[in-house]
Amino acid sequence: MSLKQKLQLYKKQLHEAQQAERSTPEKNDGSESVVAAEERLAVCHAARELDATLRQWKDQYVLVHSETLPLTSQTGLYPFSELFEAVAAWQQGPDAHPLSAHGLKATDLLFFDTETTGLSSGAGQMIFLIGLARVTSGGVELRQYFLPGPGHETAFYDAFLRDTQSLKNLVTFNGKAYDWPRVKTRHQFVREHVPRLPQFGHFDLLHAARRLWKRRLDSVGLQKIEQTILKMGRSEDVPGKMAPFLYFQFLKNPQASLVKGILEHNREDVLTLIILYCHLSFKILGLATPDTEESFEIARWFDQIKAKNYAQPLFERLAAAGSDYSVEAKAYLARYAKQKGNFDQALSLLREVIRSGSANDSHYIQAAKLLEHQFKNNRQALLYTQQAIALMNHWQGKSERFSTAKLNAYRERLNRLDTKLLNNRN
Repeated sequence: MSLKQKLQLYKKQLHEAQQAERSTPEKNDGSESVVAAEERLAVCHAARELDATLRQWKDQYVLVHSETLPLTSQTGLYPFSELFEAVAAWQQGPDAHPLSAHGLKATDLLFFDTETTGLSSGAGQMIFLIGLARVTSGGVELRQYFLPGPGHETAFYDAFLRDTQSLKNLVTFNGKAYDWPRVKTRHQFVREHVPRLPQFGHFDLLHAARRLWKRRLDSVGLQKIEQTILKMGRSEDVPGKMAPFLYFQFLKNPQASLVKGILEHNREDVLTLIILYCHLSFKILGLATPDTEESFEIARWFDQIKAKNYAQPLFERLAAAGSDYSVEAKAYLARYAKQKGNFDQALSLLREVIRSGSANDSHYIQAAKLLEHQFKNNRQALLYTQQAIALMNHWQGKSERFSTAKLNAYRERLNRLDTKLLNNRN
């Protein structure tokens, strides 16, 4: 039987278990059935094996594993104590940046990851493990909440939410699209019995990782980043796709050995988030030297959030270094020069871009606009417009860079310049 078939089988069994639990009449005398007592005994034994405690809500319970790691512990490039330096650095950095911890303390950040019974977003998919960590002066406080069965979600979310009510800033990896929406979905089923979901701020490190490393990594996954960027490794690890299969096995036979590897996988993911947030922060803020590709992507990011005072020095270094990104950097610097009214510098930079042979249609048009409006050189403006049109015609049917709207606009510009030249001759 293939892994996919096994997962489908155990999902069916989980659904049947949920239906059976809902249809089981409640005991009026408060007594516990033999089956329930045996299940509880097995789960208690598993909890001891997993170094976890049982937190109870009425007749439901959740396994909670807690530990504190020393700040001096090092995972990959940095000890955990470096988070304090990263957050302190953001106090002087651009507060508009999506990763900015401006106005926050290191203890305000909650590093968060989940394990689920499937990848789809349907209401039938459960979260069965939540891992979270918080860095304090006393160490890294790590806690994991494990759902022992589908009938214990109230206890599961009650424990998690009571422990995190004071924390308002999640740090995740793809948590905006995956983890937190699933928490919100499952919370709907138990919301009458548990605390409300906090209104979290959210630092999603996947988007930052994609910006900086998508060109060099074939897959921007957390473990790939661990190995390639953070110089970390896991000697033994349960693959994420095996987690649902092992969890469904646990539901049939609550043995700690079935899920111990899942908890360790989740633990490693949460701790990696701390190191990754530090590394990204240090790269973005210049406390760790970015390479050429990283410098360009960081500069573009600063440009997009209107933090030109941070972007411009990076573009200037790239332009001066003659790197693979120097031509693109000069195009950004030309725009900045034009915004400041330094038209000679802007045109000079654009001409350097054009002479490089790497110019695109917008570079030609920006130069044409300067020549027409600031230098009154309509003839040269017309030539650059013609070259932009030639590029656009070349891309038609061959590249997604082609745009009918742009081509029409360039033709209108060409016609206007033709008319101006004709009128000047008359």
